[in-house]
Amino acid sequence: MTATRAARHRMPGRLVAGGVGAVLIASAALVVALYAADSEPHDAGGIGGPGAFISWLLPLLRLISTLATVGCAGALLAAVVLLRIEGGPLGVQGRRAVRDASNSAIIWAVCAFAGSIVTAALLLNTPVRLLRLRLDDALGVPEVKALLITGILVLALAIGIRRVQTSSAAALGVLVAIAALVPTAVTAYPRNESYVVLAGAALVIHVIAATTWVGGLAGLVRYGRASRTGLPIVLERYGQVAFISSIAVLISGLLSAAGRLAARNGGWGSIVDAVTEDGYGVLVLVKVAAFLLLVVLAAVHRSRSNTDLLDSARPFWRVVGVELLIMALTLGLSVALSQTT
Repeated sequence: MTATRAARHRMPGRLVAGGVGAVLIASAALVVALYAADSEPHDAGGIGGPGAFISWLLPLLRLISTLATVGCAGALLAAVVLLRIEGGPLGVQGRRAVRDASNSAIIWAVCAFAGSIVTAALLLNTPVRLLRLRLDDALGVPEVKALLITGILVLALAIGIRRVQTSSAAALGVLVAIAALVPTAVTAYPRNESYVVLAGAALVIHVIAATTWVGGLAGLVRYGRASRTGLPIVLERYGQVAFISSIAVLISGLLSAAGRLAARNGGWGSIVDAVTEDGYGVLVLVKVAAFLLLVVLAAVHRSRSNTDLLDSARPFWRVVGVELLIMALTLGLSVALSQTT
């Protein structure tokens, strides 16, 4: 009992350190990738337009929003799938996961609303303080409307799941979270060429699958260790989720990138050259390399999970920790890709 209690006291500190490390890695990946692709924000507003600070604020808000989305999805997935108790009622860890999901959703909503303001300022080339004079124009921008819809859905999610007590109610929260991912994804590719439509549809699937995969692993680390005797069951459930999500991430990611490269460079025939010559293509290659590394790490941690986790879980959790940090790197790259023009 003493050892278990001590472990529970140590975990929050490790989680905080790991979370800070993940944020720093994701932020560094974002900044380096933007400069490497020559897509770093500039003070392009001219006289009277938004400055460099506002330009940099948009990718930073997207990064924070992405991390909060992963936290929310991971907590909900833990409550509904990983920590599922037959019969419906949420256990202690399930209720904690729902509260954490609500807190993450609040951050997600704040970023969505703030992002809508910054996006409007940049697209309309108008200082933030003067946007009130162009409110109708701002509300007519598809990207701004998408962020506002996301913010409203996520805010409703944060309020609605705050005190739910059953897995079925939490499952409704999962559906709302998935719905909230769709508006910004479908507005990423506004044109109607066939490859753009394909890229947009694939991106929707990619975002949902990636959020499930990364969030599920984060939920495993956050809540799975609390019950060591139930950990093998939680691992088995996460393995099933991760397997399906990783396949969806790979296929949808390749389709989305191919469509985007075709749109940027004049058709399907330009993809091969664009992969090595275009800044976006280079970032795609780096992200694919990170994905392959994640697959290797997943195989390693599955082999570690075959050991007796009740006696010594340290090697397993070190592998999982590295896997999460690589996932943070890929999230930073994903935000950079969304900013690359």
